[in-house]
Amino acid sequence: MAPVQAWFGAAFSAPVLAALVAQGDRFLDDRIRLYAPDELIERNATYESRDYCPGYLAIGDDSGGRAIMIDPRLPDPPVYVVDHGAMTADAFEALAPALSAWLHGR
Repeated sequence: MAPVQAWFGAAFSAPVLAALVAQGDRFLDDRIRLYAPDELIERNATYESRDYCPGYLAIGDDSGGRAIMIDPRLPDPPVYVVDHGAMTADAFEALAPALSAWLHGR
């Protein structure tokens, strides 16, 4: 995960690192897919999340054109969804108040 953190420009919290490694590359339900650790840079570069959503990382998508976003620096960040065509924090919709609860509730 060091290359992802270097690309992002900040260290991720330990709980987020653990979640990304443990939960990556799987579907949480019939639509939401979490990216594998080795996909994170490519997906975020493609959607230009670093430019349009600074401080946030796309960790997956809903298979319908929307990205799942978190601030990986926080120990248990809120989870948001945003349309790939409007990748700005002001367009975020809250999915859950905490990543851990969101992951374990699925």
